[in-house]
Amino acid sequence: MESRLNEILFNKGIKQSHLVRVTGANKTTINRIVKHGVVPSLPLAYKIARELNMHIEDIWYLKDYERK
Repeated sequence: MESRLNEILFNKGIKQSHLVRVTGANKTTINRIVKHGVVPSLPLAYKIARELNMHIEDIWYLKDYERK
């Protein structure tokens, strides 16, 4: 899976510390998801997507999959 999370956070002006606060995940987990492309658990992915007012599929996607 690929992620656009780092780019999305930058464009929205949201810091990792904000995601830590609103999701309840620890800062190491959020850092690994944002900076290192670790795919989060589904519940955490939903929390992040909801906070960003986006669909999960707009943040994480399969590299060779083209949305139609």
